[in-house]
Amino acid sequence: MYNPRGLNQYKQDDISTMSPEKIVVALYERLIEDLQDAAAAADNDDRLGMTKALNHANLIVSELRLALDHDIGGEIAANLDSLYNYVFSEVLEQLVDRDPRHARNAVEVLTPLLDSWRQIPVGTAERAARERASGTDPATSRTEEATASPASGPPAGVPGTETMSGTLSVSA
Repeated sequence: MYNPRGLNQYKQDDISTMSPEKIVVALYERLIEDLQDAAAAADNDDRLGMTKALNHANLIVSELRLALDHDIGGEIAANLDSLYNYVFSEVLEQLVDRDPRHARNAVEVLTPLLDSWRQIPVGTAERAARERASGTDPATSRTEEATASPASGPPAGVPGTETMSGTLSVSA
């Protein structure tokens, strides 16, 4: 028999054992899914479904923004904050005018970011935190790695990911 309590515990355990990089990827995937669901619901005049999906999307965007560490992340954190602000604004616009193009615009912005996050090796955030704690400059390490082997996407160790609270649902 189906036990929702056991399933919820499994999901929580799964999230609590994920690396920070995998949590960000899962949040982006769920955010894009919510936005696609909201656009489809708006296309079908399903206001309740649209609102539910957009509200969950806003929770994820808020969590991503709160996780940014502007002191460590500098320009990268500021740029991500601007993008998250754009997505948040698009969600609010769709809640007001029910035009699915807002969610689709946000998906267009988020998809390349998701692709970049997927390329960050697991353990990068922990390594950067250890380097900061030991007095090593993680930016120098990333620069040395980048010259050794070019990579695409955001620089490794994008700050703030290690502070994700894990309170959001990343699965349906």
